[in-house]
Amino acid sequence: MEHINKAIYSLPDIRHAIKPLWSAWALVAIGAVCALFLFFKDNISPNSTTALASIILIGAAALITLICFYSFGDCHRPYHRQLHRRLEPTYYYYAASVRQQLIDALQQHDEKALNAVKKSANPELILVRYSDPDDSIFFSQLLQVDGGKEIPLTDIIINIIK
Repeated sequence: MEHINKAIYSLPDIRHAIKPLWSAWALVAIGAVCALFLFFKDNISPNSTTALASIILIGAAALITLICFYSFGDCHRPYHRQLHRRLEPTYYYYAASVRQQLIDALQQHDEKALNAVKKSANPELILVRYSDPDDSIFFSQLLQVDGGKEIPLTDIIINIIK
Protein backbone atom coordinates (compact mmCIF):
# COMPACT_ATOMS: atom_id res chain seq x y z
CA MET A 1 0.00 0.00 0.00
CA GLU A 2 3.00 2.24 0.35
CA HIS A 3 3.28 2.38 -3.44
CA ILE A 4 -0.05 4.12 -3.99
CA ASN A 5 0.39 6.22 -0.85
CA LYS A 6 3.59 7.68 -2.32
CA ALA A 7 2.61 7.64 -5.99
CA ILE A 8 -0.67 9.51 -5.52
CA TYR A 9 1.24 12.69 -4.64
CA SER A 10 2.99 12.61 -8.02
CA LEU A 11 -0.33 13.20 -9.78
CA PRO A 12 -0.82 16.79 -10.98
CA ASP A 13 -3.98 17.72 -9.01
CA ILE A 14 -2.98 16.07 -5.72
CA ARG A 15 -1.03 17.62 -2.87
CA HIS A 16 -0.67 17.18 0.88
CA ALA A 17 -3.51 18.70 2.84
CA ILE A 18 -2.46 21.92 4.52
CA LYS A 19 -3.78 22.64 7.98
CA PRO A 20 -5.08 26.10 8.67
CA LEU A 21 -2.43 28.11 10.47
CA TRP A 22 -4.97 29.82 12.73
CA SER A 23 -5.86 26.51 14.42
CA ALA A 24 -2.25 25.92 15.53
CA TRP A 25 -1.87 29.46 16.80
CA ALA A 26 -5.19 29.24 18.65
CA LEU A 27 -3.92 26.10 20.36
CA VAL A 28 -0.68 27.85 21.30
CA ALA A 29 -2.52 30.95 22.57
CA ILE A 30 -4.80 28.88 24.80
CA GLY A 31 -1.79 27.02 26.21
CA ALA A 32 0.12 30.27 26.80
CA VAL A 33 -2.80 31.89 28.60
CA CYS A 34 -3.21 28.81 30.81
CA ALA A 35 0.54 28.72 31.56
CA LEU A 36 0.66 32.45 32.40
CA PHE A 37 -2.38 32.13 34.63
CA LEU A 38 -0.86 29.20 36.53
CA PHE A 39 2.46 31.02 36.91
CA PHE A 40 1.20 34.44 37.96
CA LYS A 41 -1.69 33.38 40.22
CA ASP A 42 0.72 32.73 43.12
CA ASN A 43 3.36 35.33 42.19
CA ILE A 44 1.83 38.79 42.40
CA SER A 45 5.11 40.62 41.75
CA PRO A 46 7.60 38.26 40.11
CA ASN A 47 11.13 39.50 39.55
CA SER A 48 12.38 40.08 36.02
CA THR A 49 14.52 36.92 35.88
CA THR A 50 11.58 34.68 36.77
CA ALA A 51 9.32 36.48 34.30
CA LEU A 52 11.92 36.16 31.51
CA ALA A 53 12.40 32.46 32.28
CA SER A 54 8.65 31.86 32.19
CA ILE A 55 8.32 33.68 28.85
CA ILE A 56 11.14 31.56 27.39
CA LEU A 57 9.47 28.40 28.73
CA ILE A 58 6.12 29.38 27.23
CA GLY A 59 7.81 30.16 23.91
CA ALA A 60 9.56 26.77 23.89
CA ALA A 61 6.29 25.03 24.73
CA ALA A 62 4.57 26.91 21.90
CA LEU A 63 7.28 25.87 19.45
CA ILE A 64 7.07 22.23 20.54
CA THR A 65 3.27 22.36 20.24
CA LEU A 66 3.48 23.76 16.70
CA ILE A 67 6.02 21.14 15.62
CA CYS A 68 3.88 18.34 17.06
CA PHE A 69 0.72 19.78 15.50
CA TYR A 70 2.21 19.85 12.02
CA SER A 71 4.22 16.63 12.32
CA PHE A 72 1.74 14.27 13.92
CA GLY A 73 -1.58 15.83 13.09
CA ASP A 74 -3.99 14.82 10.36
CA CYS A 75 -2.25 16.40 7.35
CA HIS A 76 -1.03 13.20 5.72
CA ARG A 77 -4.05 12.72 3.49
CA PRO A 78 -4.06 13.62 -0.18
CA TYR A 79 -5.94 16.77 -1.14
CA HIS A 80 -7.50 17.30 -4.58
CA ARG A 81 -6.89 20.88 -5.70
CA GLN A 82 -9.78 21.24 -8.15
CA LEU A 83 -12.39 19.60 -5.92
CA HIS A 84 -11.00 21.27 -2.77
CA ARG A 85 -11.49 18.04 -0.84
CA ARG A 86 -9.43 15.51 1.04
CA LEU A 87 -9.30 12.00 -0.34
CA GLU A 88 -10.04 9.11 2.00
CA PRO A 89 -8.55 5.62 1.48
CA THR A 90 -10.71 2.51 1.28
CA TYR A 91 -9.37 -1.04 1.11
CA TYR A 92 -11.14 -4.01 -0.49
CA TYR A 93 -9.90 -7.60 -0.28
CA TYR A 94 -10.37 -10.24 -2.97
CA ALA A 95 -9.37 -13.81 -3.80
CA ALA A 96 -6.68 -14.34 -6.45
CA SER A 97 -9.19 -16.04 -8.77
CA VAL A 98 -10.91 -12.71 -9.60
CA ARG A 99 -7.70 -10.93 -10.60
CA GLN A 100 -8.51 -10.50 -14.30
CA GLN A 101 -12.09 -9.39 -13.56
CA LEU A 102 -10.77 -6.64 -11.30
CA ILE A 103 -8.13 -5.50 -13.80
CA ASP A 104 -10.68 -5.40 -16.63
CA ALA A 105 -13.24 -3.49 -14.55
CA LEU A 106 -10.62 -0.95 -13.43
CA GLN A 107 -9.23 -0.39 -16.91
CA GLN A 108 -12.70 0.01 -18.41
CA HIS A 109 -13.77 2.35 -15.57
CA ASP A 110 -16.80 0.12 -14.97
CA GLU A 111 -17.99 0.74 -11.41
CA LYS A 112 -20.92 -1.69 -11.72
CA ALA A 113 -18.65 -4.56 -12.76
CA LEU A 114 -16.19 -3.65 -10.01
CA ASN A 115 -18.93 -3.67 -7.36
CA ALA A 116 -20.21 -7.02 -8.68
CA VAL A 117 -16.90 -8.80 -8.01
CA LYS A 118 -17.18 -10.89 -4.84
CA LYS A 119 -15.05 -9.68 -1.95
CA SER A 120 -13.08 -12.05 0.24
CA ALA A 121 -11.90 -12.08 3.83
CA ASN A 122 -8.57 -13.60 2.78
CA PRO A 123 -6.44 -10.77 1.34
CA GLU A 124 -4.73 -12.26 -1.72
CA LEU A 125 -5.55 -9.13 -3.72
CA ILE A 126 -6.06 -5.66 -2.26
CA LEU A 127 -7.83 -2.87 -4.09
CA VAL A 128 -6.82 0.50 -2.65
CA ARG A 129 -9.12 3.36 -3.58
CA TYR A 130 -8.81 7.01 -2.63
CA SER A 131 -12.02 8.96 -3.10
CA ASP A 132 -13.65 12.21 -2.08
CA PRO A 133 -16.65 12.13 0.29
CA ASP A 134 -19.13 12.30 -2.61
CA ASP A 135 -17.43 9.42 -4.47
CA SER A 136 -17.17 11.56 -7.59
CA ILE A 137 -13.55 10.64 -8.27
CA PHE A 138 -11.56 7.49 -7.54
CA PHE A 139 -7.81 6.87 -7.58
CA SER A 140 -7.43 3.09 -7.58
CA GLN A 141 -4.62 0.57 -7.60
CA LEU A 142 -4.74 -3.22 -7.42
CA LEU A 143 -2.09 -4.93 -5.31
CA GLN A 144 -1.19 -8.60 -4.97
CA VAL A 145 -0.12 -9.89 -1.57
CA ASP A 146 2.91 -12.16 -1.90
CA GLY A 147 4.67 -13.26 1.26
CA GLY A 148 3.62 -10.18 3.21
CA LYS A 149 4.66 -7.80 0.41
CA GLU A 150 2.22 -5.88 -1.75
CA ILE A 151 3.11 -5.95 -5.44
CA PRO A 152 1.31 -3.42 -7.68
CA LEU A 153 -0.60 -5.10 -10.51
CA THR A 154 -1.85 -1.86 -12.06
CA ASP A 155 -0.78 1.74 -12.20
CA ILE A 156 -2.97 4.30 -10.46
CA ILE A 157 -6.24 4.36 -12.37
CA ILE A 158 -8.34 7.52 -12.19
CA ASN A 159 -12.09 7.17 -12.54
CA ILE A 160 -14.30 10.26 -12.59
CA ILE A 161 -18.01 9.68 -11.93
CA LYS A 162 -20.28 12.30 -13.44
